[in-house]
Amino acid sequence: MDYSSSLKTILEKHDVLEVIEELKLDKETILSSIQTNPNTLCSNDSFLFIYFEQNASFLALSLNHLCKAKDSSFKQSFQLLQLNEAPVGHFFKCLINQTGTYILLVYDKSIYCVELPLKWGKYDQFDGGRPNIICKTIKFNPRSRNSMFKDAIWHKKAEENLIVCLTADSRIRIYRLSKPLTPFKEFHFSNSLGIVTNKDFSNLETEFLCLDMGTRFELNDKISYPIFVQRADSVIECVIDYETTHNFEYIGPLCLKPYHEEIEQSNIESFICLPGLPTCLAVLLSNGYIYHAVLITNTKDLNFDLASSFNEDDDIEEDAILCVYETFNLTENIQDTQSINLFKDPSINSRYFIKHSNGLHSVHLKWLMKLEEAYSINDLTDFSEIETSELTNLISTNPLFKQKSSNFLTGLTVIYDFGKTRTSLICLDNQAKFICKNIEYSNEKNCESENKFTGYVVDLLKREANMPLILTNLENELSDNELKLVSQNIVNLIRNEYIERQKKVIFEFQKRKKILKSREKLQYESIADINNKLNELSINKECLNKLHEKIAEKQKLLENRMENSFRKLFEKNKISTNENEKKVYQEIKTISNNLKEAQNNILSKTTCLNQIQEKHEQPSYDENELVQIKKLLKNESEKINELIKKVDILKSTVG
Repeated sequence: MDYSSSLKTILEKHDVLEVIEELKLDKETILSSIQTNPNTLCSNDSFLFIYFEQNASFLALSLNHLCKAKDSSFKQSFQLLQLNEAPVGHFFKCLINQTGTYILLVYDKSIYCVELPLKWGKYDQFDGGRPNIICKTIKFNPRSRNSMFKDAIWHKKAEENLIVCLTADSRIRIYRLSKPLTPFKEFHFSNSLGIVTNKDFSNLETEFLCLDMGTRFELNDKISYPIFVQRADSVIECVIDYETTHNFEYIGPLCLKPYHEEIEQSNIESFICLPGLPTCLAVLLSNGYIYHAVLITNTKDLNFDLASSFNEDDDIEEDAILCVYETFNLTENIQDTQSINLFKDPSINSRYFIKHSNGLHSVHLKWLMKLEEAYSINDLTDFSEIETSELTNLISTNPLFKQKSSNFLTGLTVIYDFGKTRTSLICLDNQAKFICKNIEYSNEKNCESENKFTGYVVDLLKREANMPLILTNLENELSDNELKLVSQNIVNLIRNEYIERQKKVIFEFQKRKKILKSREKLQYESIADINNKLNELSINKECLNKLHEKIAEKQKLLENRMENSFRKLFEKNKISTNENEKKVYQEIKTISNNLKEAQNNILSKTTCLNQIQEKHEQPSYDENELVQIKKLLKNESEKINELIKKVDILKSTVG
């Protein structure tokens, strides 16, 4: 069942502060925690989690209870999950694993993995719906006391719950949940810097900031996972984690090709690795530009359209590069580019979100979907997609850009596998209120293939500007000229993007109505003609049936007459025979007489034998007599067989 509308209505009607007051928690402390911390929202297929950093607890919202228990209150859908150990340090982020059973809390001093309780009961809640639950926490510490964690993520290997950590001592460590004290894999960047690039690095202890991991692929005939690490000097390193070995392969720093001046004039602020193959990175620069770059691990075979934009000065000496397919400037749509955060969309590989001080945008890489299809069939030569990415303004907290808005977003998550519910974006603002928006992606190509006219109408109604959700009051002191200008812009926008497009659609519907009416008339005429022909055929069928019955009756009468005629002829013996037929008849008669005599002889002999057996007389014969008797019997049987064959032959010739 689709609960999209009910989920949106209930969440936007209430806020988290109502639940906090009923749970008797410190309202001011939690509200301050929500406002100051980064993304504290995460979700799985049936729960929405809000992390309260200062209370070391989660507020778990059961989607099943919220949507199905209509007679219950809003508070009864929540459960408070408390950690059995309070984390220490500066909080970075929280991440849920792929199976939705563990939540990772990343701090600079240590990393905590929270094990979620078992779900059971009518609404599949934690521990049957108990309001307060203490959760088991697994703690991961860096190897050295002076070291700190820079970043941590879940490993892409879904079969195991592995944690990939980046520490301040330039190391990548992979931990198992069963052994949190010692990593089972470890890589030190200082052992590889300068070796692969053949350069003299004076400072090998380069600071690393964050990391991300791509989808697994096959490299060197091995299953591998690419790990990307951002350095403080605006360089992205790449390390390959092989699944079957305990070793890493250092690919080295990835160069962005073709060359862009923006890279030299600005720094890399952050990046994310989009799921799917081929691996694509969204790189955010300090000047507001975003690069969409595809990882190429074999630069010797660049025979598809991604490399067509390379310059003559782009000398490719590296085995692996980041091929920049697309760039766009965020400053045209976002005023403040200093507070930008990138978030992945788990529901679709080719989309991600940009959270900033003025709201939220989504970026949909349509060309990446076509590239994934070409990659899946291992044929990149025909890829020539020129469609650019689509930037959509989903939520606006400062639409007039006049001053700093009092509203801003603090977290977001995507609900996409809750039964048949459509993909929904759930956001939390600084006032602890929920914002819900339907972001279900419909493939327009499939719509056009099913109904071309529907796709044509969709193209006509497709707006170049979108209307985001407004999350701020517009009580700003504007002059009359500014108000007039804003009103005129709104009127023009509504006229051009809505009214004019709808007029075009109405005109197209009227044209299509005329065409369909004319085709309907032709179809009715064709149907009438077909009905007339069917009536004629039915009449002809009846005539043919009657004619067939008459012929069958006459044929039966003729057969009866012939049968009676032949019977009378044979009974009166009026059939004349020639001399040959008379001879054959005599031979048959003599043969039958001979057969009768032979039969009489055999019967007389059998009676004699029976009499001898009755008298219990067992005659004795010598060997010669037995041989003669056998020969005699054999000759008699052969004669009888020959007579029978002759009779059969004569019968067949006479008949």
